Amino acid sequence: MVAVIAVMFSLVGAFYYLRVVKLMYFDTPVDSGPITAGLDLRVLLSLNGLAVAGFGLFPDAVMMVCTTALMRSL
Repeated sequence: MVAVIAVMFSLVGAFYYLRVVKLMYFDTPVDSGPITAGLDLRVLLSLNGLAVAGFGLFPDAVMMVCTTALMRSL
């Protein structure tokens, strides 16, 4: 019974993801102008990219900080 429910939820999720793919590749664009971003958005995305790269390259440091915080809370 649980497997049937999981399949149903997967179908619902696939419907939403396939709608995005359809919109990206098959529908005509509403605006064909260039995409611009302000300085604040570019800085935020750069910091986010650096954080993801840092956490991916040094996961032990992040785990140590989390373990230390958990031990102090107990």
